[in-house]
Amino acid sequence: MAGATLTWDSIEIGDRIPSLVKRPTPMQLFMFSASTWNRHLIHYNTEFAISDGLKNVAVHRALIGGFLAQMLSEWVGDAGTIVNVSWSVRGSAAINRPLTLRGEVIEKREEDGRRLLSCEIRAENHENETIAPGTALVRIG
Repeated sequence: MAGATLTWDSIEIGDRIPSLVKRPTPMQLFMFSASTWNRHLIHYNTEFAISDGLKNVAVHRALIGGFLAQMLSEWVGDAGTIVNVSWSVRGSAAINRPLTLRGEVIEKREEDGRRLLSCEIRAENHENETIAPGTALVRIG
């Protein structure tokens, strides 16, 4: 259930957030580096990344977090607001390979007149390994 059709009453604990698949490209990493003033060569210079012990250029931790936030935003739409997103990158995402963002509702509560959803979220690399587990808090209404 996404966006305009998402309502407090339609949400259940255990509901899955619609997954989002991204394929980070070398150009996207270069542009993300430029826009965030991240000059570290591991994000856009393949030769340097390999000489630094990596298999290829590294997908930015913040970009993975942005993808997780995009998944949540597309799910919530106008029905609510993302209050908080937290994640920890523990593995690598490969360029030009699928990076799948997933999540599910783990708690539904009312607090101080606010309707809140706690969610577990994660990014999985192309080998279906969870490389970035996290949590999110979403307010509905």
